[in-house]
Amino acid sequence: MQLFKSSIRLNKFATLAVIVLAVAYVVPDFIGRTSDDKTSSFNGGRTLFAKNASSPGRKPGEISAHDHADQFDMASLETALDQVDYQLQDIREGHPVPRFYVEQIPVDIDDITDVEQRKKTFIKLVLPLILSTNEKILERRERLADLLKKKEQGERIGPSDRKWLDQMAVRYREDIADPERLMLKVDKVPVSLALAQAVEESGWGTSRFAREGNALFGQRVWSTGKGIVPEERAENETHEVKAFKSIADSIAAYIHNLNSHAAYAEFREIRARHHSGVLAAYEDPPLIDTLHVYSEKGPEYVDNLRSLIEINQFDDFEDAILAPEQLAANRP
Repeated sequence: MQLFKSSIRLNKFATLAVIVLAVAYVVPDFIGRTSDDKTSSFNGGRTLFAKNASSPGRKPGEISAHDHADQFDMASLETALDQVDYQLQDIREGHPVPRFYVEQIPVDIDDITDVEQRKKTFIKLVLPLILSTNEKILERRERLADLLKKKEQGERIGPSDRKWLDQMAVRYREDIADPERLMLKVDKVPVSLALAQAVEESGWGTSRFAREGNALFGQRVWSTGKGIVPEERAENETHEVKAFKSIADSIAAYIHNLNSHAAYAEFREIRARHHSGVLAAYEDPPLIDTLHVYSEKGPEYVDNLRSLIEINQFDDFEDAILAPEQLAANRP
């Protein structure tokens, strides 16, 4: 499914028909789909899924709107947003977040001169995907807790559940014989922290890595050709910034990194002690302070995250939830 630019004037009626079919197409939530996911459903309104074209070979400023009418850009995004009631102020006041998903950052997002508009656009793109990824992790955590409880009570665990537990142990690099350690890793990441890190690492989605590789969190890879080579990389270095097929893949990889890598063991320990969610991430200095290991900037990086959370009031989204899903039987 491909969104087309709404600004094309030729053959208006045909173009409008294509757009309506594209943005109204209801599809399953696609983030981190694994065999352990429970059957879920579509929301009461609609789930919008904006699918992008291939990554641009040139900078957004060099792309002609008419020559690249099939490119996912701000005009395409605005057309899709017109189909759903999505206001950030409503979310801050406690309304549910629409299940509005896009695969790619608009290639011309850095052409937005209004800073506040650019910020709102980025949040609208990323927030539903963070929540959806967390939602799936919490489903996984609930299933894990139920199985571990059965195990503690001496109940028999069936072959399929036993296989799933083994898969979780491998996925999170943990020994199934130590279920408490596994529970530490299968947990959500605070929304405010995820938003702040996405902003800090991608420059509100304007970085080359975000626009060309859907890379919002600056994750590195050392396999040649698996990512994007940083322009400022030293001659003796071999790392690349990992590229992803979609924004959702980038978010899922980032959260899994915090949940499984040894470098973030302290983060997971503190998160477990504050699992009740009473405190927002920025009100819990020890938790955010553990992320100094995420960047070479160290404490300065943590200060930047804290400032982003406070200035942009990301804590308003900490308890945000996605709109409820319905019509589960219709999901493929």
